[in-house]
Amino acid sequence: MNEDILKIRKRELNKFKKIFANMPEDKKKINESLIERAFYMREKLQDMERRIDADGVIVTMPQGNYEIERAHPLLSQYNAMVKNYSSVIKQICEQLPTSEADRVGEALLAFATKKTPRK
Repeated sequence: MNEDILKIRKRELNKFKKIFANMPEDKKKINESLIERAFYMREKLQDMERRIDADGVIVTMPQGNYEIERAHPLLSQYNAMVKNYSSVIKQICEQLPTSEADRVGEALLAFATKKTPRK
């Protein structure tokens, strides 16, 4: 993998981890791999979204002498990963105090949509 891509990926992962910075240390250590998995899924979801957007939700597939339209082949994997991502994020957020979980939820939404969260 390109060194520039690795630097960007590491920088984005650190931003993602900062969202959970106020998690108690003992819980943070337990949840660190979940946080990294969530980031990985977020990255892959974005890749799939770009491909689905480029190709369209419905794609034409050659079938012998004719063509058929069908759902994009990535849609089922995308939908499954969205469910898993949501589950992991929920699991991580449940480890935070309630007010912190609200702040993290807003920060994650802002991170995912590239908006600035309120402080």
